[in-house]
Amino acid sequence: MPEISDTCPATQTIIINGYRQMAVPLKFKLAMEMSETVINLAKAGIRRRHPNISQSEFNKRLGAILWGRDLSLKVNQWDPEKEGY
Repeated sequence: MPEISDTCPATQTIIINGYRQMAVPLKFKLAMEMSETVINLAKAGIRRRHPNISQSEFNKRLGAILWGRDLSLKVNQWDPEKEGY
């Protein structure tokens, strides 16, 4: 399956080269910020879809998104395929 991108190839090359030249601490900082953004988006999505759930259910749904089905079942006894995300 071909890779789909909304970034033109020339711009993508510039971005990749920029990341390659970036100092490791800055790469780490950016990775942490991106991870935090993904978590915040997941939380917002849960709250939008399920505004009245308990904190416990919220945590289980978030765990299912972040950890995947197998770990969610093991840690929270929550099956996202049955209960949802």
